[in-house]
Amino acid sequence: MIIIGTFRHSIELEQALVMLEKIGVSPNRLLVVCMDSDSNDFSSNKKNIDEGSYSKSIEVGMACATALSVVGTSVGFILTWGPIIWGLLASIIGFCLGFGITAIIQRPITRRLKKKPEVTVIVQCHADQSDQIREAMRTNHALSIGFAHASAE
Repeated sequence: MIIIGTFRHSIELEQALVMLEKIGVSPNRLLVVCMDSDSNDFSSNKKNIDEGSYSKSIEVGMACATALSVVGTSVGFILTWGPIIWGLLASIIGFCLGFGITAIIQRPITRRLKKKPEVTVIVQCHADQSDQIREAMRTNHALSIGFAHASAE
């Protein structure tokens, strides 16, 4: 049988490998592959996520700048510097508030969306060991586990 498990690169992966050795899986029947996170597809996705979050922050900043500039201009008719100066000051303050608040709120969301590299563990074993190996992977927080029956050669 061939059992395939994917893990995050963490201490649970190391613990799973130790458990597999204790079960009796020899190192020549074990293949551990670190997935490449610097591929072109991943880099472009990461770039798109970052650009999308900042463009949304700019849009919200512009909306807040527009709203506060209207209020600042209206109040500026009463105040000493006049409506133009107060409208510009309110616009700058509105943009900074809108952009800053949205960027702070969006930062944890974009961090969750960024995919961290995974490690794939491929084990070739006998059918009687398969349940123990899958249980070892499950107890050590494997992201996914798959298996296939290898053809006898």
